[in-house]
Amino acid sequence: MSDKSESFESGIALQYSAVISMFIFSTLFYFIIAHLLSTTLVGSISLIYAIISIFSVFFVIGFSAGIEHFVAFHLSRNNYGNVKSLIKKTGVFAIISAVMAYTVVYAIAPYIAMVLFHSLYYVDFIRISGIAIAGAILMNIFSSMLLGLKRYRQYSMGYLFVNISSYIIPIGLLFIFRTAIYVIIGISIADFINAGIYISLLSKSYCLLGDSNKTERIEPFATMVVYSLPLFFSSIMTTSGTYMDRIIVSYFINLSYLGIYNYALVIASVAAVLTMPISNLLIPKLSGYFSLDDRTGFRDTVKMLLNISSMIYIPGAMGIAAISRITLYIFAGPAYVIAYIPLIIIMFVTSLFIGTVILASAVKSVQKSRIFILSSGASLLSNIILSIVLIPHLNIIGAGIAYSSMTTVNFAIIYAYARKLRISNYDIRTVLKIWGSSIILFTVIFTLQFFVPYNIFSEVGLILGGIVIYIMEVKFMKLIGAPEMEFIISIIPSRFSVLRRLIARL
Repeated sequence: MSDKSESFESGIALQYSAVISMFIFSTLFYFIIAHLLSTTLVGSISLIYAIISIFSVFFVIGFSAGIEHFVAFHLSRNNYGNVKSLIKKTGVFAIISAVMAYTVVYAIAPYIAMVLFHSLYYVDFIRISGIAIAGAILMNIFSSMLLGLKRYRQYSMGYLFVNISSYIIPIGLLFIFRTAIYVIIGISIADFINAGIYISLLSKSYCLLGDSNKTERIEPFATMVVYSLPLFFSSIMTTSGTYMDRIIVSYFINLSYLGIYNYALVIASVAAVLTMPISNLLIPKLSGYFSLDDRTGFRDTVKMLLNISSMIYIPGAMGIAAISRITLYIFAGPAYVIAYIPLIIIMFVTSLFIGTVILASAVKSVQKSRIFILSSGASLLSNIILSIVLIPHLNIIGAGIAYSSMTTVNFAIIYAYARKLRISNYDIRTVLKIWGSSIILFTVIFTLQFFVPYNIFSEVGLILGGIVIYIMEVKFMKLIGAPEMEFIISIIPSRFSVLRRLIARL
């Protein structure tokens, strides 16, 4: 492999292109199923997504984060032999795990159908989802290998295709057959196509790896397993916690209410993807600093990305919360509008603790992964307890509170541990300024929402108004410092020189 790894900034730019595509196609997907299917079938698809996510994380056993870190770690030290050994052994594991996952899901499908869906009608839905789970396992592990090799551009191009195909294929089959089960078939086909793309990209990068006489007296795969096991328990608890409120809504109430609540989470996920490109590419970059013992570069990067993630996420989330009622009305229909209350709760809480995304990546990058067992376990427990207590009484509002509690608990533990390791580097003054400007944005737009007709033109006007307000706040409150400005400009492709100059002048 060439000594020059692909540009981190170039990867970020492509990742944001992928995020925009995911926003467009996921919006189209959920708009279509809300208008073609009943709230009950929408709820069933939401629950199938939860099952796919939980099982795929379980059978990955934390290896996606482990392989990403250790491939980058050994690559930075030019230990190509260790890198090749890791890729080969983990690839074999991925294939075995995918087969096992499908077999288990196929066998227990009737039990899942009766307990969670309250009907054997959904057995075929669940068994077909086992194919999607197998594809997701292969895709997660092989894409993490590619990312560990610091092939940011290739990873991001694959990620762009994934975000398009994962929605276009299910939408296409639903339009053709007009039956909900074909949505699940489409998801399964897309996951296997996406896995094949990442396997192909990895194979090309693997063949470019050079030879090196440098070795270390460790068994790289065994070391990765030890590192990954805490992340396995952490990831399964985090993922289970993420979907626990949906499962309890389905168990205690019904699939119809789950379908309505799901749209609060769908719209909330739009804000979540604002920082996804940064978090996806951050671990290899910080792992490189750690392997070279560059503490200054490590802490400076953490500080800058904490500022940037806050600058992007907080106003974005507050804007989404502000137009929540009109968005749900236009996007899904009048039956879904009540979901605006849990949506606002989720947006406010996740905005308060968005730094968790960066700090968690920083902790993983210094090989201190055991803390995630505690943080994930505590988060899962808080969601389970609050869901059981609140959902029977407060319905989907209780679900929103329970879901948000995970973010609070997770941040508290990870922040305390990051401070102990001296890798937390918050710029409190900047974050407070961002919060002040975002509260003003929310107040103005949320109030205006009650004085306009609920149609697409009003919503576009509110969105544009929110953007103008925030740009003015960025300008006059000086929210962007020199390091953040330099980084933002660096991720914009050079062919957009006019946009670069415009942002620089702001």
